[in-house]
Amino acid sequence: MDFTSAANAALVKRPALEGIDQPPAGLLARLRHYSRRYGFWHAAASFIGRSSFDLWQWIGPTVTRPHLRRWLESDSPKILNLGGGNVLFDRWLTADVVPRADVYMNVTRPLPLPDVCVDAVYSEEVIEHLPLELGRSMLRECLRVLKPDGWLRLTTPSLDYFARRVLASPDHAAEINDIFYRHEHRHIYSEAELHHELTASGFVHLRASSYRESESRLGYLDSHPERHTFAPPEWSQYWEAQKPAVARSA
Repeated sequence: MDFTSAANAALVKRPALEGIDQPPAGLLARLRHYSRRYGFWHAAASFIGRSSFDLWQWIGPTVTRPHLRRWLESDSPKILNLGGGNVLFDRWLTADVVPRADVYMNVTRPLPLPDVCVDAVYSEEVIEHLPLELGRSMLRECLRVLKPDGWLRLTTPSLDYFARRVLASPDHAAEINDIFYRHEHRHIYSEAELHHELTASGFVHLRASSYRESESRLGYLDSHPERHTFAPPEWSQYWEAQKPAVARSA
């Protein structure tokens, strides 16, 4: 799969929300829509799961497994949107614990994926919801499922940004409290810290990026500030990192 900056430069010019899933109005129309996407039983179970999250945690892994298997066996580019909630696009597979995701995956546990099976992992504003140790586990799982030379794009709030704001003016003290406590966040990373954690997990060729940067490889996937206008692009940090190629014996 072509992950060069030139390939991204063309895609990043498109609207950030182009290709997002837009189901029709009405229960029956939505059920037909999702049945075409996943199959009837998957769609029906996800509708039930929206009323009973506890039930979905029990049936979700089994119900969504056929769709995951079809995706893995398909010829489409394998871009995994890890922890993407209900953000469904035509460009990736969204994996999360919520019933509106494409497939059930819990980022706090080993991912139900074989080794070296995806071309790219995209994780937008997810890792900050995990305690540090679970964040480290998530990064190791991302490395495991990536193919050799595969890429990770990771975005998360930047502690540096909020610290600079607070040091500049006490008027911004509420912002740094909000970023820790209002959004169920568990660990806000400084940029140096996240660079260290990515390196310690085994990633190479780390590169600091920016929102929908044309020179990046996967920046065209970014959409969080478009969907959540309270979160401007500059409050986050954006990283791309590569899984090393398989070592070849002499």
